[in-house]
Amino acid sequence: MELRQIECFLACREHGSFTAAARSLSMVQSAVSASVAKLERELGARLFDRTPRALLLTEAGAAVVEPALDMLRARRAIGDGVAAARGEVRGEVVLGNLLNLHLIDLAGVLAGLHRRYPAVTVRMRQSAAGAAGNLAGLRDGSLDLALLVGVPAELPGITRYPLAEESVVLCTAPGHPLAGRPFRPAELDGERFVDFPPGWGTRTVADAVLPLRRPVIEVAEQAFALELAAKGFGVVLVPRSVAAVAPGIRYGERAGAPIPWHLTVGHAAGRTPTNAARTVLTALLNR
Repeated sequence: MELRQIECFLACREHGSFTAAARSLSMVQSAVSASVAKLERELGARLFDRTPRALLLTEAGAAVVEPALDMLRARRAIGDGVAAARGEVRGEVVLGNLLNLHLIDLAGVLAGLHRRYPAVTVRMRQSAAGAAGNLAGLRDGSLDLALLVGVPAELPGITRYPLAEESVVLCTAPGHPLAGRPFRPAELDGERFVDFPPGWGTRTVADAVLPLRRPVIEVAEQAFALELAAKGFGVVLVPRSVAAVAPGIRYGERAGAPIPWHLTVGHAAGRTPTNAARTVLTALLNR
């Protein structure tokens, strides 16, 4: 059994297909599927059911997940320990990212980190489930660190550090009655609304603040949601930093008390971050 096989297995489990897993690992699809098939032969059990739409974990596959994650964590810990003993900072850090992040200069942070610590490799992961996917990755050990967003709330089992904060605003077409002015939630009862997928921080906010909105479409890209708003298809909630760079829309905050939006970075409370992970965490906090 090789660690590369374990990586391929976990990538398939995360992404649900050989093609997406291969893309995340910078491998060809045939190599990933062959690696998983070889692991299955060695274990004497089928780990995935191959359906036309997705790879589905079997009972045996589900039993392999936690030991597989432990193997990868152990590999990183060994390398990290040896490097630390030599006074070096090196190793691999898996960071859960977020789409459409404008509140901090993440590219600048990573570029500065690379210049100072070239032996630290950051593997970026973006979950289709948004912040909820990042939380799940921290809890199951597939992510070392993750960016998290939303309103302040306790997250059991997660240690978080604040990075930045702003507000969530309502975006509309310029001619909309609510364009560019403070809004009250009751004014949006029955209003055509562009929603994001369940698990996204903005979706959680919309569910809490605008329970009587009328969702007419659900999209997984904030830029397209804002295009729809600009053309009068509906209205949408996004963080202010996202709205500020979007063309053709007007935006306003909730009247009385703006909706808070906090960007944090977190790790699993029960796992001590590696030396490399602590270095990435420090770079984010001291950007």
